[in-house]
Amino acid sequence: METQERLDRLTGIVEALPASVVAHDDQIGNLILIADKHKEELAELRRSMAETDRLFQAYLKRLPPQ
Repeated sequence: METQERLDRLTGIVEALPASVVAHDDQIGNLILIADKHKEELAELRRSMAETDRLFQAYLKRLPPQ
């Protein structure tokens, strides 16, 4: 492979890098959004579980002793 061919090949690779970086940044941004959404959903599930547990414990206290 001649020097000019190598330079042309490297030039093509270097010119494609900015688009690859932008695409990668977009993917990371989307993953962060998804993670934030899941974090909020998990927090809501935890609140719901705590409320269900509280209600169940109150129900158990109302039962007569066995």
